[in-house]
Amino acid sequence: MYFQIAVEDMEPDHWVAWNLDLLGCYSAARTSTEAIAQATRSISRYFAWISEHDHSIMIPEEPLETEVVETFLSFPSQRDPSYIVNAFFEDDRRPLTCWDVVITQKLLDWSRESLLKIVQGLDEQRLNQPIPGEVRGSIAGILEHVAGAENWYFSQLSLCLERTTLLENLLARLAQVRTNTKEQFWKLIGERQITENYDERWSARKILRRTLWHERDHTQQIEQLLKEG
Repeated sequence: MYFQIAVEDMEPDHWVAWNLDLLGCYSAARTSTEAIAQATRSISRYFAWISEHDHSIMIPEEPLETEVVETFLSFPSQRDPSYIVNAFFEDDRRPLTCWDVVITQKLLDWSRESLLKIVQGLDEQRLNQPIPGEVRGSIAGILEHVAGAENWYFSQLSLCLERTTLLENLLARLAQVRTNTKEQFWKLIGERQITENYDERWSARKILRRTLWHERDHTQQIEQLLKEG
């Protein structure tokens, strides 16, 4: 089975290979070569993950083949050099279909289920315990970032919640933002608008791509941090 992938350096030593044929499927590594090399394994892990939630999903038979169709190198915004411009791929121009959103709704539910399974049993002390070297300070800081980033993605198309309306409780805020996310994706079916902010371009498909990636990426991060103690 053949899949197209697009590659970008999200930030220093963090390359992501996006599977353009499978919503929410990606691989990440310190180099582009490693991210590309892991792309086929990420497909197998992706199907294993979704089949845990939907037993009707068939895991594709090997061999799995991938082809890099686009590479994007990030760069500092001319407007603000501290802002790193991430990828806008040609595929991001493609409007969302109804089927895209149907699948996305399921993936969002499963992703949130995975996150909550990890953090719901943690007490306030553990959530707020400082983590050496963690830029967001603690697991609570990471959760706040997850909700904030997801809401910020939708600000690129003026569809975010106002910050003053966001709930104080972190789990409630995550649910509040997710409700808006799911509602807005239905409204974005067929939308062709492309916006630009700090030299970075955004579209409905790019927001979908980043949203599906971001929570899973940080869920895996939190899981690893808890394993490390």
